[in-house]
Amino acid sequence: MLAWANESVAMMERFDLGDLQALAQETLTRAGVSDAAARIVARDVALSEVARDPDGGFVGLLRDIRRIRYGRLDPDSVPVIETNLPAIVQLDGAGGFASVALAQALPHVVASAVTNGLSMIRLRNVSEPGAMAAAMADLSSAGLAGLALRSGGTAYAVRPRATRITPLDPSAEPNMLSSLLALAPPITDHPLEGPIAQKGWLI
Repeated sequence: MLAWANESVAMMERFDLGDLQALAQETLTRAGVSDAAARIVARDVALSEVARDPDGGFVGLLRDIRRIRYGRLDPDSVPVIETNLPAIVQLDGAGGFASVALAQALPHVVASAVTNGLSMIRLRNVSEPGAMAAAMADLSSAGLAGLALRSGGTAYAVRPRATRITPLDPSAEPNMLSSLLALAPPITDHPLEGPIAQKGWLI
C-alpha cells in the first residue's frame, strides 16, 4: 500500500494500441453498440488517442455514449453512399458513428483515387469525425496520402505508408484550408438537440 504525502506525484502508465482498442470496444458493447460497430469505432478511438486528437479518442467516445443515451446518436444507423460523381463520394451517416460510415465508404474512395488520381468523401449527418484516424491509416496503408477536414476547424494529414497522422495549422494556408474548414460547424453536445449532424471532408 502506498500513502501519498502533501506533495504532487505524477504517475504514468503506458498502454499499447491493442489495450486501448479493447477498452474502447468493451465500453461500447456495454453501452449497447453491436459487436461489429464497436470493433470499427474502437479502432478509430484507439488511433485517435495515439494521434492526440483533443476532441477524439476517449473524449469523443464518452461524448458519443452520452449522445446514444440522449437519443441523438443511432448506433445501428445504415449509412447511405452515393457515387454518382467520379471523384466525390457523398456519404450520409444517417445519424450514426462517423467511423462506421467511413469504413463502409472507404473502398469506393480508394478505387476512385487509384482511377482518377484524387477522390473525396463529403461526410454528413454523423458523430464528430475527429481526425478520421482509422480511415487515414487505411488510406496510408493503401499507398495514398490523406487530408481530413473536420468539424471544429482542425485538419489532419497522412502520407503514404506513414505511421503517424499530423495535425495541420489552418493559418499556414489561410485561403484554401481555412475556407474549407469554415464549412464545418462547431461541436455541440446537448440532450435537447436533435439527431447529430456533424460534417467533414476526407480527401
